[in-house]
Amino acid sequence: MKKVIMILILLFLPIFFVTAREVTRQRLVGLDNYISYFSDNLPLMTPNGARVALNYLRVLEREFHIQFRELNGDQGYIDTELEWALASYYSPSVVQIRPPEADAILPANNPSLADQKLGAAVFQEMQILRFLGDTAAVSRHETVLQWIIDRGNVTRAEVEAFYRNNIRGLISDIVDEEFNKISFLSEGSPNGSYNAVLTRNPQNGHYILSYEGFFNGNRQTKTLTATLLETLSSEMSRTPDFNRATIDQLRAQARLIPAVALSQQAMNDITDFICSFCINVNQNSYAYLRDIIALYKNLEDTTGLLIYREITNAYARVLYELNPALERMVSNDGYDNRRYIALTTEQRQRLDRFR
Repeated sequence: MKKVIMILILLFLPIFFVTAREVTRQRLVGLDNYISYFSDNLPLMTPNGARVALNYLRVLEREFHIQFRELNGDQGYIDTELEWALASYYSPSVVQIRPPEADAILPANNPSLADQKLGAAVFQEMQILRFLGDTAAVSRHETVLQWIIDRGNVTRAEVEAFYRNNIRGLISDIVDEEFNKISFLSEGSPNGSYNAVLTRNPQNGHYILSYEGFFNGNRQTKTLTATLLETLSSEMSRTPDFNRATIDQLRAQARLIPAVALSQQAMNDITDFICSFCINVNQNSYAYLRDIIALYKNLEDTTGLLIYREITNAYARVLYELNPALERMVSNDGYDNRRYIALTTEQRQRLDRFR
């Protein structure tokens, strides 16, 4: 009987697919964090990492599943954040039961704004895909964008204007997030090693330490928060999970958080170069992206300082969240050829400026 039920689920709900593949977060202009509001009730992970709760997937009409499932090229699944944003908004059944937070991002009572945001997100992906030479993907995105425009709520000019006006805010947020955290293995604690992430809030300087390990035989993730690094160290000393060695290790790792080390001018320049590429996607703007990888890899090799590796990792994560294929291309080019194509001496000096 259980086997029959499973076969029926697979036949009628082709979007359900669970995999151990790493979850990736797709950062889309106007839609950032949209999908998170759908993953609070039995979330299922699809091949490209999108997590959506079963109660929303059950009511999605087949026509919208078919219309948007192949946008990223994988047949049979709504498996990216953009595909789910499109399907969930244009589905009459899903839009009626969406969380209020999702409706605030894509308001059902303001189709013009919603179409601008969805169109801009499609346009965002299409720009990079065109640069990468993926003509089939560009064609699929162009078809969806034209479908949105044909609804009559928004023009292409309005979609592109929304994208240009809001892409810098998105990139600035991603840079702030990725350059204000560091991941490391916390070793030597009383309970063994932890997978730790130390995050600094760029607005107020507060710290969050998240650490995963085995406690009483069970794998758990714990968090500690503090307004200052010194306070965080004190909090750690009051728990049985840490000792002096692991507290000292945290202090050392905190100094390697890229945004703590780099000057604000360097952070601004990194944001500017990424924004310039996203607004004017061409070989010239791309050259600056690959030069940044080359710069920090050269500095790591010549100085041996770990901070440059952490800067490189944070920068790569930013590009990855915009487009994984773009990140691979930039990283490969920057690693393979360390000569500078675009960055001037003055620009390289600014990017290497510390606080």
